[in-house]
Amino acid sequence: VSTQSTWDNQSLARRMSYIEEKPSDNRILRGYLGLNPGIQFINFFAMTTLAFLNSFTGACVETLFVIILEREHQVTKNDIGKKTGQLILIDFIVRIIVAGFAGGLYDKLGRKVMVGVGYTFVVVGMVIIPLMPNIYPGLLLGRITFGIGSIIAGTAPLLADYIKDEDKGKASGIFTLLGSFGGVVAVLLVNTLLKNYSLLQIHVYAATFTLCLTVVLILTAKGGTYFLENASKHEEGSLLEGCSLGKHPWILMGYIASFLGIGMSFLSASSFLIWTKDHYNDASYAEIRGTDMMSVIFGVVLLAAGFYGYATDKIPKFLNIFLACILSISGMVIILVIDNPDNPIINVGLILFGIQLAGWNGLSLYLVDRHTPEQHRGKAHGVQSIFGVAGALMCSHLGGYLHDEVNKNSQFLLFIAATVLTLILLGVIGITRNIWLERYEREDENESEMTTGMISS
Repeated sequence: VSTQSTWDNQSLARRMSYIEEKPSDNRILRGYLGLNPGIQFINFFAMTTLAFLNSFTGACVETLFVIILEREHQVTKNDIGKKTGQLILIDFIVRIIVAGFAGGLYDKLGRKVMVGVGYTFVVVGMVIIPLMPNIYPGLLLGRITFGIGSIIAGTAPLLADYIKDEDKGKASGIFTLLGSFGGVVAVLLVNTLLKNYSLLQIHVYAATFTLCLTVVLILTAKGGTYFLENASKHEEGSLLEGCSLGKHPWILMGYIASFLGIGMSFLSASSFLIWTKDHYNDASYAEIRGTDMMSVIFGVVLLAAGFYGYATDKIPKFLNIFLACILSISGMVIILVIDNPDNPIINVGLILFGIQLAGWNGLSLYLVDRHTPEQHRGKAHGVQSIFGVAGALMCSHLGGYLHDEVNKNSQFLLFIAATVLTLILLGVIGITRNIWLERYEREDENESEMTTGMISS
């Protein structure tokens, strides 16, 4: 009996040891990615669904929006850039305000609740946009409704929650890969359905598909306030705390990467449609060529994202961002120099553009998620979203105005200038980053000591 009892105790000890050790070896995709303790593959599936939906809904609405203005509201080719910019300016101002609250609410209320609220707004916005009989206030209201939902859903920090730090680069590549796949599906869906269905029917189909995937996302995401209960410390805070994280040089570069990545996404989703209309008198053919160019870009992103994510974990951050800037500038310069959608050489520019679209979006996720303390993830993603909205706003409003009033290539020229400024900032960080990091770590230590003292008292 004593021997049997000893064997039972040893067996129990082995089982308990296995259970305790298992989370540290929680890897998926044949060991390619490591998941944080408590996370399962089904939660990872929720993260990839989020990536797909964010791009799918955005590409659908932005691609169809220009067509709605022309077909349903008789906006002329000469005014399309200005009118689009005016509408999206108001939409994005609202997004910036909402992003300021959304990040903190993710930290306070939990992930599922906020994702559900976000996609509720998205679905409602997608349905009402084609129903509006006028531009003001009707179409604007639809844009704002969609925009509120889009920024709330896009702020969800699931990648930061689910993936181990050492694998966040590879995970950001997968996230971008699924996002680009969502964009490809959206473009193919729009191109196919435009031939036989009305704009309202296309929006309803896309909204129904989005609603179904949202249910799947909510069912598979990690439930409740898991991350609040398991964080080493949770701190209430404002958007200003998210901004203060930008004192860390790599978090700041992550914010800037969001500015460039989302801005370039907006360029690929709508500006190419406007740009091709400047080259053809036949509006229908211009739409076909514009969507063809978008398909090339999203297809390249689809192929490049996985490789880029893997390389992000291997290549030094400084070199990675430097290459990103060079490729971005090269792609846009080739497009501007060729200045002919029918010239085969322009595909070289589109390929470079697509590679770096994958690069910026992946870098933004990696840099912010890798260096942000867990108790500040929601707020950091809120600020990251604001930078992304600012990039899209520069393209849509300022770029749209300059397109109509100054030069049809203004959107591309603006992003070339922004990328050059990023290169300059990168050089400053390269020279002074040790000073930045030492000051950031010193301030973080002081903040931790103050928090510990308050808890003790």
